[in-house]
Amino acid sequence: MKCVVGMSGGVDSSTSSALMKERGFEVIGCTFKMFESEKSRAAIDNARKVADFLKIEHEVVDCVHDFKKYVMDYFIESYENGVTPNPCVMCNKFIKFKYIDDFRRKHGADILVTGHYVQLRKKGDRVELFQAEELRKDQSYFLYGVDREILKVAEFPLGGHPKSRTRELARQFGIHVADQSESQDICFLMNNDYVSFIKERSDKSYANGNIVDTSGNVVGKHSGTINYTIGQRKGLGLSGGPFFVCGIDSTNNRVVVSDKDAVKVDTLFLKNVKFINEEYIGECEVKIRSINQKNAAEIMKTSDGYCVKLRKPEYGVAPGQHCVFYDGNVLLGGGVLIKSISES
Repeated sequence: MKCVVGMSGGVDSSTSSALMKERGFEVIGCTFKMFESEKSRAAIDNARKVADFLKIEHEVVDCVHDFKKYVMDYFIESYENGVTPNPCVMCNKFIKFKYIDDFRRKHGADILVTGHYVQLRKKGDRVELFQAEELRKDQSYFLYGVDREILKVAEFPLGGHPKSRTRELARQFGIHVADQSESQDICFLMNNDYVSFIKERSDKSYANGNIVDTSGNVVGKHSGTINYTIGQRKGLGLSGGPFFVCGIDSTNNRVVVSDKDAVKVDTLFLKNVKFINEEYIGECEVKIRSINQKNAAEIMKTSDGYCVKLRKPEYGVAPGQHCVFYDGNVLLGGGVLIKSISES
């Protein structure tokens, strides 16, 4: 059998390639060129070296145009409109898995493989995504938007064991990136500096403006709305308080602040809701950020979409964030936050 592995040049995808070869698959490595940078060139070079070492076929696939459209432009426009983006969710949905699946079809491969820490079980026409064995490394949050038809031909070799085991396997295989450190940054940012990235690529100016309270009273000055996020407390330069950012009014170039209670919410309204399998309405757990603990909740259908009622209020929830649904450790689906309110 033949498989295609998405190779990023890191230890996870490299080890996944070696594991699939060990299982007897004819492995073809696929590395994306998503943007021009030294960081990207180094990743491609690492992937090539691993493929050469493993004696597997390897190709670089250019997806620069679509990555700019679906990930970079989305990222910039989100901040310009005062909402919080999640580029990794969008990349998995619109770029990585679609491009890998196209590559798989082109080469007549049976399955596609990535190094994501998530577990997949197939039952006839049904696919179920589970959180990884090591919850600290779990990446299921970022995969809720991946098309189910693609998941039907996917495998995730690393989801059932901890990251330490991945490194151990990489050393046993002799892979040179076995002890390579992990980057926690967004891949296309330098030093996680999103403000500089936006300013370099946008023709807009981001003028200073007023910081106001919820009654509209001016309480300070801001340095451009793209510098602020909902729930932010530090770096506001305000006396008194403590103050928290509770709104970004990009239209009027204002940042709205309040006390902590005003950034506490328990009801979320969502758009672009997608379920892995059938629609689910009822009790579940949700995550609003990938690093958060799950919060007990209820998914409800409304006349114009879906809302989520949280059992325990959350703070600093921002429009644009992704609310992802779970039944235990089974990924149900998710959606994009439009607005949030407190009804308690």
